[in-house]
Amino acid sequence: MTLAGLPEAVRAQAAAQGAVRYTSPEGDLYLVVHQSGTWRVFVNECPHRHLPLDRAGQVYFTADRTLLVCVNHGAKFHPLTGQCVAGPCVGKSLQRVPALEESG
Repeated sequence: MTLAGLPEAVRAQAAAQGAVRYTSPEGDLYLVVHQSGTWRVFVNECPHRHLPLDRAGQVYFTADRTLLVCVNHGAKFHPLTGQCVAGPCVGKSLQRVPALEESG
């Protein structure tokens, strides 16, 4: 599956909100991110405790909307690189899924 293969509703929600949780038909959890015209897809798993970043499907950002926030322990991630820049996993990154970012 590629980005183009994701449901239109998922792409539209990510474009409108900046990020959205997506569960694949196989049950895999992803974060689909759209920031500054760029798409990124990450495995929805914080490298700190290996828990999803979202809560009940809601993806959270900092108040200025520049960083993704893990709801479990407050780790903050750059939305385009996945790099943890604050919190208990500084220096680690979300696992990027480049194959899902392809548009074809």
